[in-house]
Amino acid sequence: MKVAMIVVNYNASQDVTSNIEKARRYDSIDRIVIVDNKSSREDELKILKELENEKVIVIESDKNGGYAYGNNFGINYIEKTLNEQYDYYIISNPDIEVSEEAIKKTLECLESDPSYGAAAPRMYGKTGRPIRRSAWKERTFIRDVVHSTRLLELLFYKVLRDGEYSEEDYKNEYLEVDCISGAFFIIKSKAYHDIYKFDDELFLFYEEDVLHAQLDVKNYKTICLSNEKFIHYESQTIDKTFNYFVKMNKLFKAKMHYQVGCNNIKTWQKIVFYILYVFKNIELLIEVPIRKLLKK
Repeated sequence: MKVAMIVVNYNASQDVTSNIEKARRYDSIDRIVIVDNKSSREDELKILKELENEKVIVIESDKNGGYAYGNNFGINYIEKTLNEQYDYYIISNPDIEVSEEAIKKTLECLESDPSYGAAAPRMYGKTGRPIRRSAWKERTFIRDVVHSTRLLELLFYKVLRDGEYSEEDYKNEYLEVDCISGAFFIIKSKAYHDIYKFDDELFLFYEEDVLHAQLDVKNYKTICLSNEKFIHYESQTIDKTFNYFVKMNKLFKAKMHYQVGCNNIKTWQKIVFYILYVFKNIELLIEVPIRKLLKK
């Protein structure tokens, strides 16, 4: 069982260093490739290069094409440039911490059933509590409508909660889910190639939802290991890079890409999303100044 780990970096070398200093000591990982996704900081690549050894390689992508693009770039480098083949790929954010035992248990899970395509331990926050969005159900049209504005989220909160898994669900050791967080998961190499690659038309957001659709079409199941965990420190590189309005624009484009490509929404449904996008920006015009005042 050969395992490679991909870590995509964008201005987060401190988090990558903390992650890799532990992971490179794990016997269960044979190769680690750090992909610098064209960081804007001048010294990022230099700092990352200091992590290189016989197991760890640092490369720079040809552009900042987003998270999926960076992971595809890393896997392509392993298979085409290094000419190495692996049974499993670990996809990891820079700002996570995971034990080798949790990795081994996740690999054992994937080995146990040929229908399992991807799996992950349950995600916890730095406070030591599980994060609600460790796994979630398929984003239907209605759920995404409610998730489109703050007002709708408040009015129809139950719709959003129905799209999540309950603590009763997490009593299952192997919980079959629709989507798992992209912060850390393991995918079978065969499953990755069966779906062709991660959808790199997405720059940011909805990668996990599209991955679910890709795996589902190929009859692969996605599993959350309820009794294992990884910690996501959520250093918020996204928030440091994009302002609220740019982030909402990217979120909207990703939502439309997913809803059109995976849910085949009709014209009237597209119009609904466009109208709600306008309302969301009006909300931000009110919300952003308030947030800035509260921070002072």
